[in-house]
Amino acid sequence: MTETIPPNQESKWADSPLPSPTYGAGGKATIICSAAIAAPPAACLEITLDPATYPSWNKFVPRVTVQSSPPPPLPESTPSAVAQLLEDSPDRQLLLLGTRFRFEAHLQPDSASGGLTRNTDLEISALEEFERGGAKGLRVVWKMQGDPWYLKAERIQEFLGRPDGRCDYVCYETFYGPMTWLVRRFAGPLMVRGFGLWTQGLKKAAEEKAAEQRAKTAEENAGAA
Repeated sequence: MTETIPPNQESKWADSPLPSPTYGAGGKATIICSAAIAAPPAACLEITLDPATYPSWNKFVPRVTVQSSPPPPLPESTPSAVAQLLEDSPDRQLLLLGTRFRFEAHLQPDSASGGLTRNTDLEISALEEFERGGAKGLRVVWKMQGDPWYLKAERIQEFLGRPDGRCDYVCYETFYGPMTWLVRRFAGPLMVRGFGLWTQGLKKAAEEKAAEQRAKTAEENAGAA
C-alpha cells in the first residue's frame, strides 16, 4: 500500500487506515510519510537496521536495545545487501528478521529535561527485497511484540531504487485495537513530529554516507588511473 502515499509527504495521520502485512485491513489509524533520498536503498537500509547508529541521526528514537537475535543461518528472504554486510562484519549487530528489540522514543526531543519518553518492544516481521514498476527496492517491517487485542501496531519502511542511484523512501505505521484513539488523542501530534524527525535524520545520514562513498570511489579511481 505504500504506492498510495504521495512523494515527499510530510508526516501526518492518513485520511483512512492502511492495511499492514501481518494484520491486514481493520486498522484504526495510520501515520504516513515519504521522502526522496540521494542515496541507494542499501545505504538507507543499513542505517535503519544498525542500532549503533541511532544516537547520531535519530532525535525521535536515539536509543535501541536489542533483546534477542535469531540464530543462524539467515533466512533465504534476507536481502543480499544485508547478507553482504554481515559477511564483511560478522560481529556486527543488525536488526534481522525475528530480532526483538526496544525503542526508547523521545516524544519531546527538544525538552531540556529530556521530556516525555516511551519504551516500545518490537520485533522485525519482514526484511526483504521487492520490485515495483520495474524498479528494485528493500523493505523492513516491524510490529509491537505480542498481539494484544486492545492495541497493536506494525510499521512498514520501503526504499525503492531510482535510475539515478537515489531512492524513494516511504513509511507508514498502522495501529489496531480500541486503545488507538487514546494514542492518537494524547500522543498523536508528538508522534507525527517524531516521524518527521526520523525521516529528516535518516535522509541526512544516508546522503552523507553516500557522498562519502562517492568521494572514496573517486579517490580510488584517480589513484588507479
